[in-house]
Amino acid sequence: AIWQEDLEGAVRWIYRSNPFSHVCGRVCTRRCESACSIGRRGDPVAIRWLKRYAMDAVGHARVKAIAAEGKADYLTGHRIAIIGAGPAGLTAAYDLACKGHEVTVFEAREKPGGMTRYGIPEYRLPYDMLDRDIDVITSLGVKIECNTQVGVDISMPQLQRDYDAVALAIGLHLGRSTRIPGSDHAQVKKAVELLRAITDEQPFELPRQAVVIGGGNVAMDIARSLARLQKQQFGEVQVTVTALEDQAHFLADPVEIKECHEEGVEILDARGPQEFVVEEDKLKGLKSWRVRSIFDEQGRFAPSYDESDEQLHPGEMVVEAIGQMADVSLLGDALTEQLAWNRGRIQVDENGRTSVDGFWAAGDCVNGPDVVHAVADGLRIAASIDGWLNLKERADHE
Repeated sequence: AIWQEDLEGAVRWIYRSNPFSHVCGRVCTRRCESACSIGRRGDPVAIRWLKRYAMDAVGHARVKAIAAEGKADYLTGHRIAIIGAGPAGLTAAYDLACKGHEVTVFEAREKPGGMTRYGIPEYRLPYDMLDRDIDVITSLGVKIECNTQVGVDISMPQLQRDYDAVALAIGLHLGRSTRIPGSDHAQVKKAVELLRAITDEQPFELPRQAVVIGGGNVAMDIARSLARLQKQQFGEVQVTVTALEDQAHFLADPVEIKECHEEGVEILDARGPQEFVVEEDKLKGLKSWRVRSIFDEQGRFAPSYDESDEQLHPGEMVVEAIGQMADVSLLGDALTEQLAWNRGRIQVDENGRTSVDGFWAAGDCVNGPDVVHAVADGLRIAASIDGWLNLKERADHE
C-alpha cells in the first residue's frame, strides 16, 4: 500500500494486527527484519520505519475512523475484565471490543500504557504518540479504570463474579536483584523503579557518578537517562555500564548501545559484579571480576571469573538492570497457588489460557519484556476468549 502511496490503506492493514502502531513504529525490536528474505541480497524491508511513516502521515481523526471500520455493529452481552493497561492488555481489549464484547481494563497506575509509559524514556517513545494509540482503543468503547488496584480497590473474587472472563496482563514491574554483598544499600536501585520515578518526575538525589549493571535495553535506557540528567545538572557525564556478556552478545539493540556511547556512557563488557562497596554506610561503587565464561559445559548458567582481574567502578549510586519479575501480590494467595508458573512467569497453553478456568494471561508476565510480542499475545488471547465465550454460549442454549 505504501509503495502505491495509499497511506490510509497501509494504516488499514496495520490495524488488522496491531493497535500499538505508533509505539511499535518507534521501539519495536525489529526481529522480523533480521529474518527478511530480501535482506539476503541487500537491506531488509524497514518495517518499523514504514509503519511509523504511514501512521505519522495520516491524521489522527482518520486513523480512528479507519480503526472503527473493524468494529462489529452488534454487542454480544459478554463482559471481560483485563488486569493491566500495557500493550498486551490493551491489544486484547481492542480486539475483543471489535468483536462486540464489553471490556473493562483495570490499571493500578495513574495513566495507562504499562512499561511503554513507565519503563521506556520519553526521548525514545514520545508519550503523546503512546496516548494516540490508547485513544484509538478507547474510542472503540474500551473502558480503562486507572488508579484501581486489584486486591485493594476491587477483589479478584468480585471480578470472577461480575465478568465472563478475566485476562492477566500484569507485566514485569519489579526489578531483580544481584543479591551480592551490599545489595540492600539504599543507593542500590532497581532500573525499572528508577525509570518509573524519572517518568513521574519524582525527586531523587542525582549521583555525580553512577554504575549500571546489565546489558539489555533497560540498562541502556537508565544509563542514558542518568547521563542526560547529569549533563543538565553537572555539565558532565559519569555513567559506567557493566555486563557479564561481551558487547557482541549484549541483549540490547545495537542502536541503543551506539547511542549510549555517543552520550558519553562508558561500557565495560565481560565484568561480573561481586560486591557493592560500602564504607561508613556510604556506597563507594561496585567491585567486579573479569568474566571467563558465563555457562558451563552443560549450557547451564554458571559464570566463572578471573579473580586476579578485579576492578572498582566508583559510583554514588549503582543501578541493577538484570531482569524483571511480575508483582503477583495483586493476584491474592489463592489464585497465585492455583496458577501454574514457569520460572517466575505465568504458564499458559498455546492460546494463552492459564491452568485456572476462565483466566488467560499475556504479555511480559508470560513471555518476558518485548512490546511487539506483547501485542501478538494480546491478539492471541482475544481470539481464544472470544472462541471460548462463543462455545459456552452455544452450550448454554443446547
